[in-house]
Amino acid sequence: MSVLSQVYTLNIETKKMKINKLLIIVCLFLGNEVLAQSSEQVLSKLINQALEYSPRVKEQQQLLSTGDYRIKVQETGLKPQVSGDVSYSRVDPIAKATLPVNGEPRVIQFQPHNNYNVGVSASYVIYDWGRFKEGVKKTVLEIQQQTGGVETLKHTLAYQVSQLYYSIIYLQKAIVVQQDQVKLVQENGKIIADRIKSGDALDYDAVQVQVRYKNAEMRVIDLQGQLERQFIFLSSLIGSDARKLIPANAELQFGYGKTDLQNAYNEAIQNNVDLKGLLTKESVLAQEVKISSMSSLPTLAANASLGVRNGYLPDISVLRPNSLIGVKLSIPIYTGKRGAYNTQIAKINLDAAKQSTESQKVQISRDLENAYNDIKVANQKKELAASNIYQAEYSLKLAKKRLENGVSTPLEIQAAETGLEEAKFNLLQYDYQALLAKLEISRLSGVKFW
Repeated sequence: MSVLSQVYTLNIETKKMKINKLLIIVCLFLGNEVLAQSSEQVLSKLINQALEYSPRVKEQQQLLSTGDYRIKVQETGLKPQVSGDVSYSRVDPIAKATLPVNGEPRVIQFQPHNNYNVGVSASYVIYDWGRFKEGVKKTVLEIQQQTGGVETLKHTLAYQVSQLYYSIIYLQKAIVVQQDQVKLVQENGKIIADRIKSGDALDYDAVQVQVRYKNAEMRVIDLQGQLERQFIFLSSLIGSDARKLIPANAELQFGYGKTDLQNAYNEAIQNNVDLKGLLTKESVLAQEVKISSMSSLPTLAANASLGVRNGYLPDISVLRPNSLIGVKLSIPIYTGKRGAYNTQIAKINLDAAKQSTESQKVQISRDLENAYNDIKVANQKKELAASNIYQAEYSLKLAKKRLENGVSTPLEIQAAETGLEEAKFNLLQYDYQALLAKLEISRLSGVKFW
């Protein structure tokens, strides 16, 4: 059979393969939802397992439970403060006077040397012009900020697991592509071996094939090493072996995220966890400004005490009951402008927090725009890569036929195999880049898909 006849036969076979590929693409399209759902279900399971296991999340949740006690501590300010006092003091000298008693001079002592005092005292703030109420509000806002911090931690952990999950799938597919390259080199080696037997090739050609075979195997080992590192990292996050949880045929599918940049930005402004944290911080600092501005307000309190002590005439050595009840109004007159300085500091901190919030919005907008641009570029490259694979496969078939018929060199086979490998890797890489961009859009938008 002539070379032209072989080329014509290859063209017919290529057209058949193209039709079969179209059928496969249609089947994949119809099954895309099922594959995506299965992949996302596995990911959701991994994320929930990581959230349940994470010692860091448990630590923050444990610390969050102190918030109720902080409010209760503040609420004690609305209740009377009662304390018991026991005191002793020795006084020297003491006041004395000589006075006539029944016509005779007598020394009268107005205070004993040894003074004893035992009693119970109580105080109660009647009114503080709203300072206590505003303090409780600040504590509640701080608890909300702490709660938001826990949610941010969970959100970050979830997307960290997601990135590891999809990097594992990418590496699994990359290993398959590289193993296919190893098989191609092996097949090429068989052709070279047959040609050496017939005297149409040199031992040099066989050595070159062996070198390429070893290099391809080493790339497989490198990819397997990277895959194992990702499995180790993911296993440490979920608290169990992740190797059996991710199927070898898992797909690079992620069905969340807005398709429109403006909609994604609007959703991010509402749901981005970092932005929520900054807005809560603004609320806390605004409350701090309000509390600091109230430092010059008076406080009205009631005081009472009941007990026994000595030192009462006529017999100053006898312990006698005593009591006290009264109302006290404390009015700050001058404190060195401490309140004004604290208020100014709080205002500066609030202004800085507002600027940080605006900066975060700008960063979100920029990152979203970059992510959508990455998807656009990746999709454009995917179209070219898919076409390139078809051409590379056809080129490799022609090169093999030419080599079998002695009209080509091993170098042509090598170039064709390398071109096919690069085309497949490029298509896989562009799929992976587009998926990571979608994942980033969902993260910035505050999407919770688990």
